[in-house]
Amino acid sequence: MKQIKAIFFLTLAATAVYFSCKQDFLDTQPLDKISSEATWKDGALSEAFVMNVYSFLGYGGFEEQALAALTDEAMFTHSGRNINTFTDGAETPSNLAWKSPTYEWGNMYLAIRQANIALENLPKSTFSDNTLRERLTGEAHFMRAYYYHQLLRYYGSFAIIDRPYGLNEDYTVARNTFEECVNFILADLDKAAQLLDGKTETPGRTSKLAALALKSRVLLYAASDLHHGPTAKAKSSVLSGYANLDLVAYSGGDRTARWQSAKAAAKVVLDAGAGYKLNLSAPVSAAEGTSNYVAVAMGGKSKAADPGGAVELIFQRTHTAAFTEEDNWPLGGIHYGINNGPNGYHNWAGNTPIQQLVDDYEMMDGSRFDWNNPAHKADPYTNRDPRFYGTVMYDGAN
Repeated sequence: MKQIKAIFFLTLAATAVYFSCKQDFLDTQPLDKISSEATWKDGALSEAFVMNVYSFLGYGGFEEQALAALTDEAMFTHSGRNINTFTDGAETPSNLAWKSPTYEWGNMYLAIRQANIALENLPKSTFSDNTLRERLTGEAHFMRAYYYHQLLRYYGSFAIIDRPYGLNEDYTVARNTFEECVNFILADLDKAAQLLDGKTETPGRTSKLAALALKSRVLLYAASDLHHGPTAKAKSSVLSGYANLDLVAYSGGDRTARWQSAKAAAKVVLDAGAGYKLNLSAPVSAAEGTSNYVAVAMGGKSKAADPGGAVELIFQRTHTAAFTEEDNWPLGGIHYGINNGPNGYHNWAGNTPIQQLVDDYEMMDGSRFDWNNPAHKADPYTNRDPRFYGTVMYDGAN
């Protein structure tokens, strides 16, 4: 018995000595994650990281509760989603309305953090393809600008965060002024346009033209009455008594210069891009006009105008399987198709155009539609602007 015990303890001791000397088998690489160090050593992994920054684009307003239902274009037809809190003007800090993820404060800052991580690490990355590095850096600058511009549109100014915070830092940051936020976004877009100049364009990824177009949009917003402090105060009793007006508007400055900047930026985009040009030498029929209008919404020319049907989108959300949420939706449909397609075709018809929008479509001769006109009232959906038929589902529509 003593001999057996001795052998057992010798074996145990030998095993302990072996494992104490041989511990590298514990240092395994996870199979479901990639380390930060590995990411920035490899061009493909760096590209995948930046690709993830695009995933925060979501559906760009085509969620179940469409952004059209937050404006005067449509009405959300389903109940219990708290969208009426916004449209009724009843929103308070303790009773917030539904917000699209494409504007939601926390979601946008999560996206901005991802862009900041890329911008911090790409200059130090060690993969060999410098062209790819420049392109990814330009894309990260664009995406950061895009998400910040979403915050600017929805909330006014924000706290400018231009680096990823680590643990145990002071996260208390004051909001910058509206003017500072605009300037920061414009600087990012200028940098993006510079880095993306001459780079290969990929559908679903940004480009120099997209950066220039977003710059034009931001400058247009900045020049508007809503963001000129003196004008905004004169037109709004709420803003006239607001102590921090510089968070939502310019306190002063040259409005004419801001409009000129917006105009010049738009001209650059028009000159640089193909635009949507039908190249028609004569008027088309009403049916062809509807077809052309639908083609604009679908991102390409109509077959009548261009048999090749080239896509002419400035910037589009990618449909890559890397983050195509609609792959998981029922009935095999696209997310916004399910949300807004006719409910008789297994869709939800969630956002209905309001009657005022429908009535805004003119008659074919350019006169206004009028329910007090007996002919219009008797046959309201005949002989309307061709764009009407490409937009509104009405009684008797195909």
